[in-house]
Amino acid sequence: MQRKLPAVLLVLLVINGCGKEEAEVPSLVAALAGPVTAADVADCPVVADNGKIAISDGLDATVLDNGYGRVALLGDDVVVKAKLWVYDEQAEGGKGAFVWESGPAGFAFQLGADGFIEGWSPGIACMLVGEKRELIIASELAYGERGRAPIPPNADIIYDLELMKVAETEPGS
Repeated sequence: MQRKLPAVLLVLLVINGCGKEEAEVPSLVAALAGPVTAADVADCPVVADNGKIAISDGLDATVLDNGYGRVALLGDDVVVKAKLWVYDEQAEGGKGAFVWESGPAGFAFQLGADGFIEGWSPGIACMLVGEKRELIIASELAYGERGRAPIPPNADIIYDLELMKVAETEPGS
């Protein structure tokens, strides 16, 4: 079986590259988990060998544990487990004062919906179900000059996240 799996993946890659505008992502898990296309993930940032992801200025991510399921896209309903700290470069791992934890059931929301800090959705977009990721979000993409108790004004923040669930949002909902 170990010799057949690479051949199967090669066949999927060749089929996907043969004239289809929106070929299915060549992942057995993604194919089973939902209709995600190569075009859907074309704008996802590349993960370096060390797990670092440069998403944008002021928003850095590190993959702590790889995922196994469907990719989260803007507009999807997602559930994440989250822990939040005020970033402190002097503290171990940059984790200063602990602020909040979602709890074991996680936190449900629509990815890309208004009402969250600016760095939240782009930091979670393109995660795979099961993936654990650390986000470091600069103040200007977080709570900025106003802060939000107990987060002081102009504070960078750090999240540890785990993507637990992804579901496509039904049209009109």
